[in-house]
Amino acid sequence: MTSRRSALLTGAAVGGASLLRPFATLAASPEETVVAEIKDIVSALDLPKLNAFLDEEKWDNVRDVLKTPPVGNAWQQSQAKKNPLRKLADLRDDVELFEVVDEIAAALQLADQYCYSNTFIYTQPGNGKVKIKEPKQQLKIAVDKIIAFN
Repeated sequence: MTSRRSALLTGAAVGGASLLRPFATLAASPEETVVAEIKDIVSALDLPKLNAFLDEEKWDNVRDVLKTPPVGNAWQQSQAKKNPLRKLADLRDDVELFEVVDEIAAALQLADQYCYSNTFIYTQPGNGKVKIKEPKQQLKIAVDKIIAFN
């Protein structure tokens, strides 16, 4: 004979399990999740907007986009475990993709470095010329490689 308590616990366990099943089918695969993160990076790297910031010499605006997630996760060493490009290369077990990940990180890092250097160009010895073309080129390289990466 079953007690009311055991009957209720059994009913709750069976009913609770059946409630969880619909949510399990909605969960995305790890690759789908990572691909969505990569699409967020491409969206954040809005080239017309970033190029306009560069033309207006708004270095900090460009650096803000580059430093904060989701873009920051794609190139900063401290965020290497969060890098969705690296995760996708790992999921696909593709050595060549790891090389592309490094190329993307290098392009984003160079773009950031150019913007950082431009911030101080007028206070440093030298010709005092800011670099606008170079960070634009690096951002384009990064975006093109990210798009081809998927």
